Parts: sequence; C-alpha cells; structure tokens
Amino acid sequence: MKTTLNVAAAAVVLFAGTATAQDNAVDFPTKPITLIIPSGAGGSHDLTSRAFTTVANQYLGQPMIVELHPGGGGTVGSTVVANAEPDGYTLLLGGNNWNTTLPAVEGRGYGPDDMMAVCRINYSPVVVSTLPDAPYDTFEEMIAWAKEHPGELVFGTTGPWGQADLTWKQIMQITGIESKVVPFDGGGASTVALLGGHVNVATNPTGTFQTQIDAGAIQPLAILDSERDPDLPDVPTGREVGVDVVYQSWRAVLAPNGTPQPIIDKLEAACEKMVQDKTVVSMIEKYGDVIQYMGADEFEEFWHDEYASHKALAESLQSR
Repeated sequence: MKTTLNVAAAAVVLFAGTATAQDNAVDFPTKPITLIIPSGAGGSHDLTSRAFTTVANQYLGQPMIVELHPGGGGTVGSTVVANAEPDGYTLLLGGNNWNTTLPAVEGRGYGPDDMMAVCRINYSPVVVSTLPDAPYDTFEEMIAWAKEHPGELVFGTTGPWGQADLTWKQIMQITGIESKVVPFDGGGASTVALLGGHVNVATNPTGTFQTQIDAGAIQPLAILDSERDPDLPDVPTGREVGVDVVYQSWRAVLAPNGTPQPIIDKLEAACEKMVQDKTVVSMIEKYGDVIQYMGADEFEEFWHDEYASHKALAESLQSR
C-alpha cells in the first residue's frame, strides 16, 4: 500500500511539474528576452541583432535586449546561453564560426547537438579585402605577391579554426601561399586591425566592410559566394579568380537544450514575422546582407549538414 501511494504521489508531482511547464509555455513571454551576441560591437552579428530586435515587442509582446559577450571565438557567449535556464528568456544569435566550425574542428563550443534551433535569419556574403595602398590591386596579384614574399602576408581572422580561419587555410592550400594569421574577437575588431594596417588582408561579411568600401578605405578583392554581389558588381567571385570557395556567414536564433517545444514554436512564429517586417528588411539589406529565413526544422537539417562538411574539410586540411 505504501509503495502504491509513493508511486501515486510521484505521478502527481510529475504531472504538476509538466502542467507548470505547459502553463509557462502558454503564458510565454511575460518579461523581456535577452539575446546574447557572442562577438564584439560593430560586427555583422551585432548589426543584425540591432535590426532584428527593433520590432520584437510588436510580435512577441516583450522587448528583446541585446547583450554582447565576446571572447573565445564566440564560445564565451555561447556558453552563457547553453548553461542558461531553458525557459526561452535567454537566446543566442548563433553563427557558423562558433556553432559549426569550432565544435566540428576543435570540439569546443556548442554545435547542432548541443543547442536548439529556433530559426535562421540571414547570411552575409563574405568578401576578401585589403587596403587601397596595398602592393596589389586584384586577388590574383595578391596571390602572386604572397608567393614572391613567403610568410609576409598577414591575415586577420576571427579566431583560430573558426570559419574565417578554416576558409583562409583552404585558400592557402588551393593557391600554395604562406601567410601569418592573427586572430581577433569578431569582424569589427579584425576590420579595425585592417584599417590600422596591422594586417594586410581580412575576410569579413560585406555588411561589416560595406561602409569602409563605400568610403574607399577598404579595397575588396573577391567575394566568396556563388554569384557576384549586386552592391559590389565589379568584385569577382572566388570561383572567377581560381578559388572555388563559398563562405556565407549566417545568423540564427538558438535556445538552450531542454527548452519546451511550445516555447520554441512561439519564438519561431514570432521570428518569421520579425524577419518579414519592412523595417527589419530595410535595415538588414542596408548592411548588404541576404535575408534567407529558415524555420527550426529546416535550419536544424542545414546546420547538421554544415557541421559534417566542416568536420570533413578540417580533417582533410590537418592531414596534409
């Protein structure tokens, strides 16, 4: 009899806990939501977050508050969210640098098995750029110069074995050049380093470089996308200059594992409306980014596929 009562009591507690979680999901959100950006100010993720969160209150009934947590190639901010209460109130603006490449290559950070997908917002075509006074005017001339001056070309990356670093290693392998690689915490910091002449070349999303390109302070050499950018029509693709590499820097909303599905569903539905909002569209396109929304299921499949391909690429580069 005592065992039966204990089992019944446990069932009541379990039911009560489930009911409470469901009730919380129904009421969600009842307070502001924090969106963690795991990179520095002025980078493409920071710019996207400013646009995206502008209309959050309209579609969620609560504001989204942006917090910057740079460091560790994006793993610091990712850790904050991964360890947060899975209640939907602490989210990550994820990216392939810290949520695909680092977990796949180094086993650090949080990949598709470690966090829950809410949606993908957009991506930036990535451009290889230098300074106007560089001793080369084209991508091909840069490669020729690097071969004539082994090890003198300095590349600014956003972290060791991150997406930019992996892409540059791939370019080095294809072209046969040698270069130094200097890591920075985010695209904003690497842009500052390029402008200050501390590095000779950097790869960054077009949105990060666009203002400086328009002002003539940075010279684009190639865009690592499947086609030319309408905002940079004279800049050739990597394929056109002999480097068949595509590097698209995406941004996605991610939640801690264990977040109740009804909360994920609510966030996903609101995010889709937010991405379609005219204000958000205008701001994101102004940054030179491409809106390419994916819902939770579609993005999760994409994310797993990318993880597998990055892991395979890194293993092939490390084995050489």
